[in-house]
Amino acid sequence: MNKIFFLTIFCFASFILLSFIVINKSNSMYFDDIVNFDKTLFITINEFHVKLPGELDHFMILITLYGREFFLPFVMGLIFIFGGKIGRKTVVITSISILILIPIVSITKDYIERSRPFVPGLDTLISIDSSYSFPSGHSTLIAAGFVTIMVLFKGNKYTKILPVLLVIDGALVCFSRIYVGVHYPFDVLGGFFLGSGISLLIISIVNYIPKIRTIIRN
Repeated sequence: MNKIFFLTIFCFASFILLSFIVINKSNSMYFDDIVNFDKTLFITINEFHVKLPGELDHFMILITLYGREFFLPFVMGLIFIFGGKIGRKTVVITSISILILIPIVSITKDYIERSRPFVPGLDTLISIDSSYSFPSGHSTLIAAGFVTIMVLFKGNKYTKILPVLLVIDGALVCFSRIYVGVHYPFDVLGGFFLGSGISLLIISIVNYIPKIRTIIRN
């Protein structure tokens, strides 16, 4: 049992736990308290845009709209071009993880049916689409990207900075989803665990294939 296996189990277990807390079909008062904490934390973060300079609002809107759609593919492109064999393997695994996660996120949202945040007196900085809230698709996909890159891609002296930039971008995108008012913190955290779990699972499978081939040949 290696470290990646245990991290995979931890991520999936954490995601399942958060899903139960958000759904709370057991009507547990303890879960209610945790969900109320989640909503309180959302209000605290979302109120920043009232207290802080308007320039930060514009920055967060740009991050939430384009941090995943443009920066992640840009970094992956650089890694694919300049990262050699390991870089190409990293990008392929990241792409597979993202393709698997897109339908999983959609199905999970429809099953859990958590409504988007709504707090009287607080406005969202961007329009909210009609889809459900848990898990955050942005945090799910970007977590899959930066976890895969952090685990597999060590980089050379020219590309070592890329994983760090991607982690910073990922953290900003996750935070921005709460800041602009479209996700609760647990939505973002659930997306992080789901995206990380799937990417770690794919890494484990890909790393185990050569071992299977070796056993068969022997």
